[in-house]
Amino acid sequence: MAAKRFLIFLLSSPYLLMAMVVFKFKVKSIIDDYNKCIEYIKHNSKSERTISLSLVDTLRLAEDHRQLLHMGVDPIAILRTIYLRLFKNIHQGASTIDQQFVRTITKRYEKTVRRKIREQILAILIRKASTADDICKAYISCCYFGYGTYGITKLIKTHANISEFDIAARVKYPFRKNVDELTEGKFNRRALYLSSLYKINSDRSSIFLRK
Repeated sequence: MAAKRFLIFLLSSPYLLMAMVVFKFKVKSIIDDYNKCIEYIKHNSKSERTISLSLVDTLRLAEDHRQLLHMGVDPIAILRTIYLRLFKNIHQGASTIDQQFVRTITKRYEKTVRRKIREQILAILIRKASTADDICKAYISCCYFGYGTYGITKLIKTHANISEFDIAARVKYPFRKNVDELTEGKFNRRALYLSSLYKINSDRSSIFLRK
């Protein structure tokens, strides 16, 4: 575990350096978005009481199983994505939960390298100022779960008995206004897979070992 953590730190060093430079020179647009993210996390940690640690763990298992090892950016996922795109023509994302939270709060969705690097820098900065659990809870409280549904509070109002595995599956497969069979099938398979994976990992995985 220590060796993996060190490897991730080593591979993350260029991102960490960029984040330090940006913060030192107080690049206004990034600092403004940083403050927006931090304020949301602080406000959410005081007001949100419905998000359990087991839901946080389920989200982490589904979206970012190395979150407790990296510092906002997962270089292993980035290298895997580059390999799959170059050699197998498979397009796969490498965004961490921290990055997904930044994207949701800043509402920057343009598909450019500049936006991606900016997002990675912000993810590192907010991680230094917050805990992984608090970022997960903040993301759950604002993320898009489907048509007209942003955040866990709204989701629970319309789906009172929804399971934690269903909630995490909706992050990857949010429902449209009219749910099609293809999306519903993917969602159901995802929820079932997460349920099985959680049971397998709960006794032995670093996903559940908080710092």
